[in-house]
Amino acid sequence: MKHNKKKVISIARKIEQDRKVTPNEIEYILSFDKKNEDTRFISYLKKSAVPLALFAGFYFAVFPEAIDTLASQLPSWTNLPQHLLRGVDYLWNIIGDPVEKSNILYHIPNLILYSFGVVGIKKIIDAIDRRSWADRAREARKKLEGTIQNGTTRLNLARGHSVLFMGNGDFIGMQFVLDHKKDQTAIIAQTQPSYTNIWNYFDPNASYEDLEKVIERVAEKDTGEFIFFPVKDDQIFLPASHAYDLSPHKLDILCQDIRTIEKKNKWKAKRILIVGDRFHKSYVHSEDVKGKLPNTEDTISIESISTKYPNITVIDPTDIVLGEIIKIADGRTIAFRATEDGIKEYKNRFYKRLEMLGYKKHTSKKGILTIGYDLFEDQTEQQTLARTVDDYIPVVLSKSVHDALIRNGYKRSEFIYVPDLVLEYLTQETSEQ
Repeated sequence: MKHNKKKVISIARKIEQDRKVTPNEIEYILSFDKKNEDTRFISYLKKSAVPLALFAGFYFAVFPEAIDTLASQLPSWTNLPQHLLRGVDYLWNIIGDPVEKSNILYHIPNLILYSFGVVGIKKIIDAIDRRSWADRAREARKKLEGTIQNGTTRLNLARGHSVLFMGNGDFIGMQFVLDHKKDQTAIIAQTQPSYTNIWNYFDPNASYEDLEKVIERVAEKDTGEFIFFPVKDDQIFLPASHAYDLSPHKLDILCQDIRTIEKKNKWKAKRILIVGDRFHKSYVHSEDVKGKLPNTEDTISIESISTKYPNITVIDPTDIVLGEIIKIADGRTIAFRATEDGIKEYKNRFYKRLEMLGYKKHTSKKGILTIGYDLFEDQTEQQTLARTVDDYIPVVLSKSVHDALIRNGYKRSEFIYVPDLVLEYLTQETSEQ
């Protein structure tokens, strides 16, 4: 890739001064690797100039009569005027011996020999210039690589960009990033994602000051929204109340701190999107030696957080999936199919949440829609491929099971792939800034 010197220097200056850089600038400087190899012409000149000059000088010395005869036969314009000859001989006298003959033919050995020196001087000047900006660019690239590795890069992103707080294995968050241009998203996480350099390090258990530094590096007054993924991807549908990797009480603190940072910077409160189950909760209570004291419980849930602070929206995968199931059922009875352990784990939550969305167990329409979902997805996959139940719709969380069903001839409409549904809602919400 050919790099523009002015552009490289401009990006290097930003990095040196710890100013914010765009994703395109990051890619550009990371790809910079200017080589110091000689051009083919210079390499040829180095190898041939001295031998050619020696050969010409030797020939001129051994066969002077032949040279004189040849010179006399050349056109008159090949003879230097006397005043020009004096100037040329002055130069030859500085770096060697004067020729003292007007025909240009006699000057050829010197031209060949000293042309390398002239080009050599230019090469030295070029080398100095190259080191003054190419080495500077390399140093900037090295510094940038360090900030990317440490998760401390200062990012200049597009207006309305999303800042995603992500844990390990958040496939929905990853796909959201991949579906958008690089300057439209920034990830905040404890480890660098393998699929992007546009990220910053943050430990949710770190201090307010640490969060403030991260927000300053990735956000501006024109940032679109902050997005949290507190629930692991393999638990996003019908999760137990404690199946999270970022607890509601910690999420509550982070939302409070973000609102404080916005107020300090005089920013309008940005939208906070929480992709998780609204009934996830953290709670504490008081006990004495005899047990729990009444009226001492303090519960924090994702739903309570959404009402506690302004401009917060919960994107609940369970509600999204169950809403899709009710639409597919179209008035039919909905049955739940799983192993015995899966029934114990999910059945009650499944029907309770359905009823919250308006489903009634007793319907007048004939027919049954069976929904498959289990503790382990390989069980759901096996039941789906066995095709033992008519009108059977499995709920799928992982891409591996999704791909297996597609390979075995299932159409996309014959199973519910949760990440696609959630991504659709998330993308729609972020587009409504």
